[in-house]
Amino acid sequence: MPAGRFVLRALVTKAPAPGDSLTLPDDIARQARDVLRLRPGDVIALLDGAGGEYEASITEVSRREVTAEVGPRREGLANPAPPVTLCLGMLKVSRLELVLQKGTELGVAAFQLLVTERSVALADELSGTKRRRYERILAEALEQCGGAWLPELREPLTLAGALAAVPPGAIPLMPWEEAAGQSLGAALRHEREARPIQGVWLFIGPEGGFSAAEVALAERHGARVVTLGRRILRAETAALVAATLALDALGALDVGPDALGAR
Repeated sequence: MPAGRFVLRALVTKAPAPGDSLTLPDDIARQARDVLRLRPGDVIALLDGAGGEYEASITEVSRREVTAEVGPRREGLANPAPPVTLCLGMLKVSRLELVLQKGTELGVAAFQLLVTERSVALADELSGTKRRRYERILAEALEQCGGAWLPELREPLTLAGALAAVPPGAIPLMPWEEAAGQSLGAALRHEREARPIQGVWLFIGPEGGFSAAEVALAERHGARVVTLGRRILRAETAALVAATLALDALGALDVGPDALGAR
């Protein structure tokens, strides 16, 4: 087992050949040297965030740099299939960060932020420093959970824009606290029996939820309004419960040879 797992997106654009020597970026080098206290001969895993993992053996550790010899690329843990996209009304920073972290651990493929009637943040939420912080949260969650695919963090859209972006073959579901019909899990299992599913888009309201007008808009775009149960959940709780129920209904939380999972 590697002594540490680190996301290094540069491996996507410049893949190393087996046996290449790689100087680790400063942030990874500090983690390896000062936190994990790795020494020459220790083995780490470098993730390209696009499904690939490289086993790398530390060859030199100094205050100036940390280098490693890189092994061949191998496929890491596949993302759940069909992919789950979590569309989330803009939340306060701490709550949004929680959803990004835990959603990544669960296997959410993409996060689509929404500007809604009751959003508490502006559409420039992903500009500059905040985007870098959110991307670091995604990377650290991926390193921790054993996954190999870094979720996509998309620029905010209006609810209408996100509904229009749902691709053909994907199922849009909107949990709503006033819904009295089918549960999310039951609705998704019914859809799976009726037709092949290419993806699932979950629409979660912000603090204060969706308005009745927004729910009506979603229904006009073909979204199915579902319930998460009798209790009123906070937005961040609803997001993670919905993602878990969807992944479970898709079989993505199963283990063994019949478990779903392919990017």
